[in-house]
Amino acid sequence: MDLLGLTVKEVADKTFLEEDVVAAIINNEISLENIEEFDFLLLCSVLHCQKDFFTDSEARERDLLSASMNRGLDDKKSMDVKAKLQDFMNGFAFVTDILSEVK
Repeated sequence: MDLLGLTVKEVADKTFLEEDVVAAIINNEISLENIEEFDFLLLCSVLHCQKDFFTDSEARERDLLSASMNRGLDDKKSMDVKAKLQDFMNGFAFVTDILSEVK
């Protein structure tokens, strides 16, 4: 959230969750196992990350937004572009995996 400059209210609005639920998740008052799958996927979508970002240190290291911090401009616009690039890379990896399964 911080990397993208999002507030709890903005995340709540984009995920259709209540602000207190988003705040509870951020403050570890709700464990990942207790978050409904659909809500968790919405959070991941808004935060431009994969589900394993929250549980796997290697996934966090591969995250474009985290890895690119303090490398060039880190304003709102550049972080939005980096988030879109990460979404594209995730989508491309997904399509590549599907195509390799079909062959």
